[in-house]
Amino acid sequence: MQINDIESAVRKILAEELDNASSSSANVAATTDNGHRGIFTNVNDAIAAAKAAQEIYRDKPIAVRQQVIDAIKEGFRPYIEKMAKDIKEETGMGTVEAKIAKLNNALYNTPGPEILEPVVENGDGGMVMYERLPYGVIGAVGPSTNPSETVIANAIMMLAGGNTLYFGAHPGAKNVTRWTIEKMNDFIADATGLHNLVVSIETPTIESVQQMMKHPDIAMLAVTGGPAVVHQAMTSGKKAVGAGPGNPPAMVDATADIDLAAHNIITSASFDNDILCTAEKEVVAESSIKDELIRKMQDEGAFVVNREQADKLADMCIQENGAPDRKFVGKDATYILDQANIPYTGHPVEIICELPKEHPLVMTEMLMPILPVVSCPTFDDVLKTAVEVEKGNHHTATIHSNNLKHINNAAHRMQCSIFVVNGPSYVGTGVADNGAHSGASALTIATPTGEGTCTARTFTRRVRLNSPQGFSVRNWYLRNWY
Repeated sequence: MQINDIESAVRKILAEELDNASSSSANVAATTDNGHRGIFTNVNDAIAAAKAAQEIYRDKPIAVRQQVIDAIKEGFRPYIEKMAKDIKEETGMGTVEAKIAKLNNALYNTPGPEILEPVVENGDGGMVMYERLPYGVIGAVGPSTNPSETVIANAIMMLAGGNTLYFGAHPGAKNVTRWTIEKMNDFIADATGLHNLVVSIETPTIESVQQMMKHPDIAMLAVTGGPAVVHQAMTSGKKAVGAGPGNPPAMVDATADIDLAAHNIITSASFDNDILCTAEKEVVAESSIKDELIRKMQDEGAFVVNREQADKLADMCIQENGAPDRKFVGKDATYILDQANIPYTGHPVEIICELPKEHPLVMTEMLMPILPVVSCPTFDDVLKTAVEVEKGNHHTATIHSNNLKHINNAAHRMQCSIFVVNGPSYVGTGVADNGAHSGASALTIATPTGEGTCTARTFTRRVRLNSPQGFSVRNWYLRNWY
């Protein structure tokens, strides 16, 4: 070998070694936390960290994704009661018991990588395979009604697909959200050595959410919140999964088991003081069973107010812009009655009142334990009214009936993302009594954008691979493609 050739070879080896060292350093930097625990001072730094982490995470084996999910599930297990109490204390909404149930649902009913199995077709034309790939860094926004629950469920779904995520916390739940993200980063780092798979910023604001939505390194948006922020996501120019408003009716016909219907409706509507967007917001019942249903609901802990008192509640709890007043969202029924100076006995968990369908308490998604009852002469009228008061949101509806035709007709007409038959609405979110399985958790219900109840599939791209010369065990057929 000539001297010049030797020098060229040495230069090439040294260059390769330097490139490898640089790449290794980049990997170390991207997987080093530097004391942030996923929380940064500004949006740009947070997203940069999540992007660097995703570059590494997407190439890891599926087994590593499962390790990440397992670390989240096991890590939070001892903290569930603490988190529930902290959420209640910071937001002032709902009940600790309901939040424990929702946290368990988010942690242990949210499917991971196991639902992303490839789909294969084969035959004489060879093999076609469909797989699910990550988008990259997903920008998520959560509500104050389910802060830690949404962080956990979103993280499991998105990380299962190989993504990382930036989470825009609601300012009304920023402390518990930050704690959840920091602990999640600790659990993941201890299990896998990976950092910044989930990131956020120290002081969340509306402006920071807007900045995140416009950031070029955010590949996709997932928004669980009010109509304004969902609209902003849908008009951002990025792929968006949006959970819009709802006003779920509970239909009750003359064939229903009234005892069961009353139990399910009050148990579900009072669950976490009605802050779930899926919860029953009004009852639409056939006139022939309406009085019996109201009596049975009283037996389940509901308190009946008259029309004058209902009008007073509407004036107090609905703002001039037509939105429910946050001072009463998720508050106990007794607190609302006390503030309205309405006398009551016992400890009611729900306020019920018979009202016409046009009343503001019927037509407003109240997010508090106030449940109007609208009566109709026939089931056809019940269904027509339910469609009207649901306002075309196609979010959630329930029916209590033993008439299969009524059930089928209602499901067809309502066209909701969640439709529950003879049960409490919360089963549609995955919550169930005594640990029973009610399907995958549904903390993000993307009705406006069409995904419905979201899983890891929602946050992956479907790709297709064709192999014209194979593979099929059933036959042997090589087509001449050249």
